[in-house]
Amino acid sequence: MTVRETLSELGIWTSGELTLEPGTTMASPSWWGADSERYSARAEVADSGAGSAAYVKVMEPHARDYIDVAATFSAATAAGDAGIGPTVFFSDAASGVLVMEDFTGRCSTATLDLFDEDANVEKLVALRASVHRLSGITRRASVFEDLARVRGLVERVGGALPADFDWMLRTLGPAEARIESAGVDAVPCHGDGNVSNVLMLEDGGMRLVDWDVAALMDPLQDIGALLAEIRPFDTDAREVFEMMWGSFDSALFDRARIYGIADSLRWALIGSYADAMRPGTHEYSKFSDWQFLRARAGLRDPHFDDRVRNI
Repeated sequence: MTVRETLSELGIWTSGELTLEPGTTMASPSWWGADSERYSARAEVADSGAGSAAYVKVMEPHARDYIDVAATFSAATAAGDAGIGPTVFFSDAASGVLVMEDFTGRCSTATLDLFDEDANVEKLVALRASVHRLSGITRRASVFEDLARVRGLVERVGGALPADFDWMLRTLGPAEARIESAGVDAVPCHGDGNVSNVLMLEDGGMRLVDWDVAALMDPLQDIGALLAEIRPFDTDAREVFEMMWGSFDSALFDRARIYGIADSLRWALIGSYADAMRPGTHEYSKFSDWQFLRARAGLRDPHFDDRVRNI
């Protein structure tokens, strides 16, 4: 069934011409739309809910194995209602269809260099902090739980894993145990540090998109994921951590950094699984290799053992 037919069957834009302009997909080095097909839709006859212009996202079949689509769409809807993300006009978890406000032509996708400017970092920090107030995020999961789930998927389909993968898990294990022992105060978080999830609006505002890993989680996990993306080195990361947490605490900073390593390992496994399910492009495998490299660098950092002891 085509996307046009699916939309019509769901009762959206059932009459008149509909133009669907495909969006860009890029899995390496950035996970940009790799879990879904995306279209900028323009309808001849306006729909009562979606109007005549909207952005259509259709989840890929393989993505539903590691994404709770219903929870993702619920989070996206809550974010849209709060002005944190695009307004959602329609969602259907069963078909994987999400129809939302279209910012095409009115925004750009964020890139890492934009966050060399403190003003942009401050805006992003405030936007991510506002997620903590959302009530539509209901999934409860830590990065370690997600990691274990995706590892099972990779092993089931025979996905490619590096020779030192077991060493990575063994090295990360004591950190996971200490974090679990210490306990967490979970709050709603976006959870994905990839800056391609940030829309930069023409008026200077920002919106967050792609709520696939959003969950009730340790806020330090959300911080760690962002720091791994925009501030990979401790000397630069400390200032942003203090901005996000409100004060600096070395034990909490180390905990966030460990979360960042685990997050890289999770995305590496997702890339490996996607490559096994959709072989041929090498984009997913390159993304996976890059994320394994990031995780490996963090685990081999001379200060890693000190981080674990400091939790």
